This record gives sequence, structure tokens and C-alpha cells, in this order.
Amino acid sequence: MKTTVKGNIMASIDELILRNTNPFDNIYPTNFWHKQDNSESTIDYIHQEAFVIIETLLNQVSQDSRTRTVLIHGNTGSGKTYLLSRLKRQLNYKACCVHIPPFPQRDSIWRRILRYTVDSLVQVVENNQSSVLLLWLSTIKQDVSKDTRLDFWRSDKQKFINKLKEIYKQVNIYDPDVFFGVLYELNNLEVDNLAGKYLRGDNLSEESLQKIGVEKSINTETTARENLANFSKIMADIQPIIICFDQIESIARLPNGSIDLDILFQVNAKIREENQNCLIIISISTHSWEQNKYQIEQSYKDTINQTIELRNISLAQAELLLGSRLHSLHQQADTQPISPIYPLNRQLLETTFTTGRTNLRDVLIYARNVYKAYKEWLAKDDKSDHFSLSKKNQNKKDEYLEFLSYFKVKWREEFSQIQKQITQVSQLSSPELIQFLQEVLLALQIEKVTNPLFIRTKYASYSLSYELQDKSEIVGVVWAEDPNITSFFHVMEACRKTLEKNPSLKLSLIRGESLGNPKSQAYKLYKEIFIGSHHRYITTDLNSVHYLATYHNFVRNAREGDLVIGSKIISLKNLQSLIYTTKILHNCLLLQELGVVKKAHDLATQTNGNNEPTMFKPMNEKNVWKESKDYIFNLIITQHCLSRKVLLKKACNNFPGLKKLQLDGLIQQLCWENKIKVIDSKASPESQLICLFPKK
Repeated sequence: MKTTVKGNIMASIDELILRNTNPFDNIYPTNFWHKQDNSESTIDYIHQEAFVIIETLLNQVSQDSRTRTVLIHGNTGSGKTYLLSRLKRQLNYKACCVHIPPFPQRDSIWRRILRYTVDSLVQVVENNQSSVLLLWLSTIKQDVSKDTRLDFWRSDKQKFINKLKEIYKQVNIYDPDVFFGVLYELNNLEVDNLAGKYLRGDNLSEESLQKIGVEKSINTETTARENLANFSKIMADIQPIIICFDQIESIARLPNGSIDLDILFQVNAKIREENQNCLIIISISTHSWEQNKYQIEQSYKDTINQTIELRNISLAQAELLLGSRLHSLHQQADTQPISPIYPLNRQLLETTFTTGRTNLRDVLIYARNVYKAYKEWLAKDDKSDHFSLSKKNQNKKDEYLEFLSYFKVKWREEFSQIQKQITQVSQLSSPELIQFLQEVLLALQIEKVTNPLFIRTKYASYSLSYELQDKSEIVGVVWAEDPNITSFFHVMEACRKTLEKNPSLKLSLIRGESLGNPKSQAYKLYKEIFIGSHHRYITTDLNSVHYLATYHNFVRNAREGDLVIGSKIISLKNLQSLIYTTKILHNCLLLQELGVVKKAHDLATQTNGNNEPTMFKPMNEKNVWKESKDYIFNLIITQHCLSRKVLLKKACNNFPGLKKLQLDGLIQQLCWENKIKVIDSKASPESQLICLFPKK
């Protein structure tokens, strides 16, 4: 087996297959809306008719600014995610694309839509140095400074506000002085971050509000809806807004357990009524649509301009899809393979998919299995036999251990993406954080998880309760991240009233924001409840949020039937079982503090006898080393063999806090432990191939 390349000599396609990861391991990119994979070229022929319909509707919105709605449905695996990814990639230059994650409660939908819309409006799009909104605002400010007709004694900010009020006097902007005033601050480097947080609906502190010149935050559904309408009106002069709702299986549920589809279509109708310049896309599985569409009022159904059903693709389209995944690898080969889908071929596809059609997920899983089998055949020392797809005799224990390795690799890679996306806890709202925690508690088989704990308060969605595993007591959890101290006071009031009704309840407050001035009523109430009592205050740590958010992404994909690990489609029940058996969440410090997983001695937290704020130590260095070493080993298990260069690149991407030399040392440790081995150790490190150490 030839495994080395000297200098810049190109390798054969088989050598490249041995050195690289399986391009079909990630069936669907779980973070497709945040980061596009440019290594996979877009296939225009897949769901092209649906794409053309949607682009035509978008062009109509651009022309007349009238909001329209399109419903996309298809069977699980039909390619809804692929189509949405393509829309984001190819229409981003002429529309602001907004992805609205599933809403956990119906009482905070508008604030959720506003939050993610503003995040998208101020996001720097690909190949630009600034967002479209910020570029437009800069142009307005320049026009104001050049306009000598404006009153010279007014401030630049007031001139800017007056200019925009004049431009939009015909479209009825809600609270224009405040709205345009905060838009002005988006171009002020001293307070632009606060201005963005205000516009997305964060409940800011009184001090922060003063800095941007407003009295109160956007903290009701009505004001959130009105501000969303404001954005749609000013964006009519810039470009349309695509608002996408998908992963509908994770939206709020009705008392009978069915998804609350009616409230989603109520929201759709209201956006169409009040907002200009929007294209609304609702993506749902055919099964869910057929099962739940009867709960929707007919008047709301009538707001759908176009319904698109995604059907199976042809084998010719499947070939193009597989070829797009393999293109980069083929381009590196010294000689181009005969088939653009090598090591697969059209005959294999026709033999497997006898009807001549298939869905995207099934053909990608099949390609993954063929590629994996071919790579393992290539790695054999004796290849006297020809490659065939005959099922190898792998015992169930080895098969399960390999599956666990796939799961751990996928978890780590998703966790790394979450770390890049969520850099501050404030990016998430308190209801979102409580939802994440609730999902984790259910996976850990915690009993009597109830959401909410609070009743008859606007802060109910900040709370939940559960029973400790030893059934010794009921624990209430309040997660309050609003910086506004008045809001924090009301949360503390809700805690006090709840404890009056249930004195035996043990309460845990999670908060990373300030507790307020010691003289404030909020702090005094906090002190009364949490200092010198069995109730606890835990400061939020970002790493724990990453654990919860990673699991939340897995949950959403599992509910949709889109979670594929190895070649297995994982249901939510299967996922919960995996989380429980692998104990993959046990290093989460927050869960240790809450007592739902065992606290490791070396992860103990600093505390004092007064039960004052618990401060987490930095993430234990031992854990980072262990996790990175486990990742390297599990990656080799899933890929059978890899070049040292590719292995290090993958490890560096997923553990950016460790240096390349440190990670290379972990590879050497695994070699000393006879877990992996280096083929041709005399070759240069970049040319070495690493595989599993053979079993005795």
C-alpha cells in the first residue's frame, strides 16, 4: 500500500481517500444557517422548480413590497434543509435572510422574531465589510451632514432623526424618535453594541438605556411587533427580508401534545398585515402538515401564496449531489477518476435504488456506507480480492462501540461550532436557556420536570422545577439574565411568592448579570432569599451554556428525523438514551452545581459558608486534554485511517485552545498506548498515515 507523497507530487485518488475523512459523514449540516460549507458546490438541478418559485415570489416582493408566504413540505429526508441552505447561499446578495429558531412558548413569539431579525440585519454578509443596514445608515448620516438646509443648531442625532421622519412620513413608523434615535447609535462605536441589544429586545439596565437615550426596553410582545414592522418599512428601500420558520416539530405544544401550528399561522397573518417587504417561508414535514393542518383556521391557511411539495430526486440528480461532495477530493488527484462519484458508480446506484428515484438522505447514507467500505478495503494489506459491498462480519459489540465513536465525534464538532456562535450568554434569552435546561433534565431521566414553576407572572418562562434523583426534595430553578434591575426585582418577587406557597422548595437562581446595588430593593430581596439559607445562587458560565445549546441542536434535528449518526437515523428517544448512557453532559459545571450529575472532586467550585455567589473555576485543564485525546482516538475509529496532517487539522479546528504541537503529542501518546499506529514512521510527518492499532 503506497502511503507517502514526496514534495509536491500529487497523490492518486485512492491515496487521497485513505488520507481524508469520509465526505458523507455529515448528512445535513446542523448549523447550515450560520455557516455555509463552500467546499460543497450547489447543485442547481436539485429542487430547481421549488427554487425558481421562491425566487420569483422574492422578486415580486422586491417590486411591490407586498409580503408573501410560501409553505414548503416534504417527507423526512426529502431535502428541505438542503433547499433552505441553497436559498440562504444564493439569495443572500439580494435579500436579508432571517432564520427564526422554534419558539418554546407562544407568549414570546414576537420578541423572538425581532431578536433574530435584528441579529441578521446587522450581520456582515459574505464578501462585504458591513451589513446592508449599517451601510444604508452611514449613507443617511452622510446625506444629513451634507444637507446645509437643516437647522445648524440641532445635534447631528436630531438632524438624523428629522431626516428619517421626513423620508418615512407616509408609512407610520412606531415611536419614530426613539426608533430612529437608536438606529443613529448603531454607527456610534461607543454604544453600537448597546443599540443593537436594545433593538433586538434585550431588557437593558437603566444605565445602558441612558447611554443610548431611551427610557425603557422593548419588553412586551406589542412593542416587539411594532418595531419589527418598523424594520420591514425601512428595509423596503434597501432589500426584502426572507423570514424562515423551520424545524416546526420543536415549536410550542398544545395541552394535548400536538404542535401549536395555529399560533404560527396567526403570526404569519399578522406579519402579512403589518409588515411590508417580507417573504415568509414555513418549512414543515409532510407528516406534520397533514396531521396538524386541520387545527389552523381557514382564514390563516388562505394567507399561503404558494405551497411546494418536495419529491424524491432522480438518480442523475443524486449523482450530481454525490459528485459535489467528492469534487474537492477528485481535484487533488494526479489522474481524474473515470466516474465523478468514484469510488461509487452509476451501476451501484441503479442496483440499490431500483425505482430510479430516491430522497437526499437515503442516497447520502448509502454513499457514506460505500465510501467507508471502500476505504477499509483499501487499507487492507492483502487486496487479492476485488472490492465488493458484502456485509462485513462485525460483532454487535464492536458495531456499537464504533457507533458511540461516531456520536462522540459529532458531539464534539457540533460543540465547537456552538462555541464559535455563542460568545456571550446574552445572545440567548432567559426563556431559551430554561428550555435548553429542561431538555437536558429530561435526557438525564430527572423526574417531575415542570415548566414553568412560576404562575401568573410575565416571568413564568424563566422558571422550572424538578425532583432530585434521590427523591429527597423538589428543586426550583430560576434563570434570569435580563440586565434590567427592575425586571430582576420582579423575578425576585416571583421567587418570594412561590416560596410562601411552597416553603419546602429548594430554589436555585442562575444569573450572570449584576444583582444590583446593595441598596436596591432587588438586591435586598435577593439577599433575603438566598443569603444564609438553603437556597442557592449560581453564576452562569459560558461553557455550560455551550453544553446545553449543543444538546438543544441535537434535539431539534432528532425531532425532525434529521439526526443521522454514522448511518443510523436517531430519534429523540434514542438520543436521550445516548446522552444518559455516555454521560457526555457530566462535565457540565452547571449540571454538577444543580446536583443532577455527580460533581467530580477536581471540578469542585469555590464557595463560602454564607452561601454567597458561587464562582466557577475555569474549565479544568485535565478535561480539555482528555476530551481532545478522546476526539483524536474516536476520529480514527470512525475513519479507519487518516493522514497525520488531516488528523491534526481536525483536532486544531475543534480544540482551538490547544497548540498543534500539544495535539501532536496526544497522537504520540495514543501510539505508545497501542491504540493507534503510524504507517511508515520514517516518512515526513505530513506524509504519514495513521490507523487503529490491530487487535490481537
